[in-house]
Amino acid sequence: MPTDLDLCRHVHALVADLAAEHGEVDLVGRRVGCAPDARDALVETFDAFGVVGGAGVRVRDREGRVLLVRYEGADGWIDPGGSRRPGESYRECARRAVRETTGVETTVGDLAQVHLLYMDDWTDREPVPNPYVSYEGQVNDTGTGTGEEGSEGGSGADGRDGVTGPAANVAEVRWTDIIPEDLLYEELAELALGT
Repeated sequence: MPTDLDLCRHVHALVADLAAEHGEVDLVGRRVGCAPDARDALVETFDAFGVVGGAGVRVRDREGRVLLVRYEGADGWIDPGGSRRPGESYRECARRAVRETTGVETTVGDLAQVHLLYMDDWTDREPVPNPYVSYEGQVNDTGTGTGEEGSEGGSGADGRDGVTGPAANVAEVRWTDIIPEDLLYEELAELALGT
């Protein structure tokens, strides 16, 4: 029987491990409204597979631009990432998710932030944490996704600037040297862009 307490302990241990490894963790917490079934699925997945959360990378190219994605049905731009799979570390998840989401190969670097998204349904139950680990990263030296054109929007004519093979749930992918106004979460506005 899955328990909320087991999930909370696991997430607290994750944050402690990241703090021990990186020395300091920029921890961002916020509540996310969800249906009761979505909250239950999170706890049940953790109980069945020992996996929770996801990871992504704030990918930069040689010009200092940042790779952002807009998912189908989302209200704004976000750094590319995805959900963890069984047996996968957060770092491995981040690298795979960026490749699958955007087609860009990246080198995963330092920890950027840890987001604790507290899944909060309309019942009287306590919200449960769903961690998202965000890393800094660079495009691999293969040249994939670096693009040559710089513009106000930071992307080529097709809006993707050398990015190949985005996932089906991705509406748009682009490199940018200007922070868009419509970000999915405000912490992305703190990115220092350019060289």
